[in-house]
Amino acid sequence: MGEAKQTKAQTITAVCEKNWDAKSGDCSGFVKVVASDLGLSLTGQANAIIKHIRSNWSKATNGADAASKAAAGNLVIGGLEATPNGHVVVVVDGPLNREKYPTAYWGKLGGVGKKKTTINFSWNSTDRDLVEYYYSTIGQTVLAGANPSRVINWDLADLQRRISSWL
Repeated sequence: MGEAKQTKAQTITAVCEKNWDAKSGDCSGFVKVVASDLGLSLTGQANAIIKHIRSNWSKATNGADAASKAAAGNLVIGGLEATPNGHVVVVVDGPLNREKYPTAYWGKLGGVGKKKTTINFSWNSTDRDLVEYYYSTIGQTVLAGANPSRVINWDLADLQRRISSWL
């Protein structure tokens, strides 16, 4: 019998797990390496990432919608700009807390972030309701900052092969 194929949502979680140990102390570094492993290019610190995805990715209406997009296999980034540094997370398939806070992975500057934890533990009680969520499809993705006519046309099997070669 053949091995069961991973869904895109499972693949995103696997990429988060793969990069967790190396990047748990850096939220923007963690988001950038996860995005890169999935064929997307993000640069800068959290505030720059949020500005970029706000202009170039699709917006999820709230945390529940973000969770739904992640379950469907989209790469979902949650973020909130702040001075001097904002904060970003990778939303993954998982339970919602209080029907509005999705499950995510995040690094924490100068500390250790969390994995497979709902985002209400990533921001304080005021900020957590201000988080913005944006998503991009994986598999057929336009590279951020590249020529928009250049498209990566990976199907799920191609993506899984690439991830397996990185492990």
